[in-house]
Amino acid sequence: MAGQMQAIKRRIKSIDSTRKITKAMMLVASSKLMKTRKQMDNMKPYYSQVKDTCAEILASAQGDVDSPYLVRNSVGRDVVIVISSSLGLCGGYNANIFKTVEKEVKKDDLVYVIGHKGESYMRSHTSNDLNSDYVELNSSLDFRQIVRLTNHLLDGYKNKEIKAIRIIYTEFVNNLTFTPRVVELLPVSQEDLKGEEKQGVHKQTLFEPSPEAVLDSLIPMYLQAVIYGYLIESVTSENASRRTSMENATDNADDLTEQLQLKYNQARQSAITNEVSEIIAGANAES
Repeated sequence: MAGQMQAIKRRIKSIDSTRKITKAMMLVASSKLMKTRKQMDNMKPYYSQVKDTCAEILASAQGDVDSPYLVRNSVGRDVVIVISSSLGLCGGYNANIFKTVEKEVKKDDLVYVIGHKGESYMRSHTSNDLNSDYVELNSSLDFRQIVRLTNHLLDGYKNKEIKAIRIIYTEFVNNLTFTPRVVELLPVSQEDLKGEEKQGVHKQTLFEPSPEAVLDSLIPMYLQAVIYGYLIESVTSENASRRTSMENATDNADDLTEQLQLKYNQARQSAITNEVSEIIAGANAES
């Protein structure tokens, strides 16, 4: 009985140590979540303004704008940007991304991977060509690297080395809901841009030197903002998922500790009862 009680005490101590770790990780994830949510909210006005301006150009030109970014190339290969995490313990965040990768990424696609978990998965489960130059972007959130990546992709698109560009990221809905999404970045969909135009507002705008020239300058800015926004949204989803996972782990540790404490008390009570019974039996034998 004493050995059983000691084993239960060791398990309680071990679980309590693990609980302290999961509690600390939950607090860190909560802090990071607040920071990235603020970045995400601050990014939206810039992204919306650039997209509205692109929509205004297309509306003013009545769809007659000639831009290489609006037309799908007939040659080249498809490029897919995959955003994952670099750390684990974030619930089903990466698993959901990898399920989407299995459905959406073809064998001959060139994959630009962001996040070490995604890089490991792609190397071990696929035969796709990988570009891991930007694998640390989900940790650094360096906008200069986003500009570099965007310019590199746009050059390949203009040179007809790239047929189309898609991105797989995780959409942040709320602190408990995050959904993998696939979005086509290039060619830019005219219908999507027109959908951003404010209803009932018709402006006659003069663009110098031409709508095409202005659009060719705006679309790189638009793509930089979109990719950076999707990256921040994915990191926000990762932090929310990790916070939820660590909170659940902490709650489970509390429940398990409570169950073990009950078992310990029962074992202790049984041991005391046995000792009292032995004392009484010894006293009766002497009388």
